[in-house]
Amino acid sequence: MEIEKIQDPSEISAFMDVIKSAWNTDSALNGFKDTIHSMAYHGGFVLAAYDNSEIVGISFSYPGYRHGKTYLYSHMTGVISDKKYSGVGYMLKKKQMELAREYGYDLIAWTFDPMMSLNAYFNINKLGAFSRTYIDNFYGEMHDGINAGLPTDRLVAEWYINDDYDRSYDNVQYINFIDASQFIVSFNLNNLGSTIGLKIFPDFISLKNYDIKKALEIKLQYRDILKRLFNSGYVIINFEKLTSSYILKKNYKLKQENIFL
Repeated sequence: MEIEKIQDPSEISAFMDVIKSAWNTDSALNGFKDTIHSMAYHGGFVLAAYDNSEIVGISFSYPGYRHGKTYLYSHMTGVISDKKYSGVGYMLKKKQMELAREYGYDLIAWTFDPMMSLNAYFNINKLGAFSRTYIDNFYGEMHDGINAGLPTDRLVAEWYINDDYDRSYDNVQYINFIDASQFIVSFNLNNLGSTIGLKIFPDFISLKNYDIKKALEIKLQYRDILKRLFNSGYVIINFEKLTSSYILKKNYKLKQENIFL
């Protein structure tokens, strides 16, 4: 008999059968409510947005620790479909930031899909997070309407809530071209400047629904490009809504060494 520390999502999936057997239940999801309650009791932040008496948005986060650094990890923030893009998510994140400051955190981190342009704009432009870490297939296989059929690649968002970084930019060198009608994307990585723009599809879900194989091919292209850029010292500092582009600067200095590698 051996006890091991597990991080691989494929191995964690096997926990579901153990949970169902140990607690004599048909669904491991029955324990999800209890997990959230435990987070709230033991130092996590479990937030709800109310519209009159109805909960229309939720967020929960808990302490994270990597390479000697303690931070707040924001696992999930979600809003009901009728209230999406109404400002509820922003209110939840600002409350999360307020609580994090009260508890002495200076960093909130989370992950997001690099191909989701609205999420990218919200996380990078509106909130002011940075990203310099790409994780392949972070959650393993998922079966929901957004992730099914594609690897769950994620960018790590780093939100430094006590710092006022200069995120301005000019003279952007856009390094790719997208023909949205033909679902074609081409890259030019020659002679890259200090500030570059990486365009993504404004509506990647439509591409996925139209041609899942093409969506997979394109997502893997972006995986390769973003990892190469990060390895070359580029950091995502902003997101340009008009062009649906990540803005990256080379050797941009953040106060914290990258703990997510």
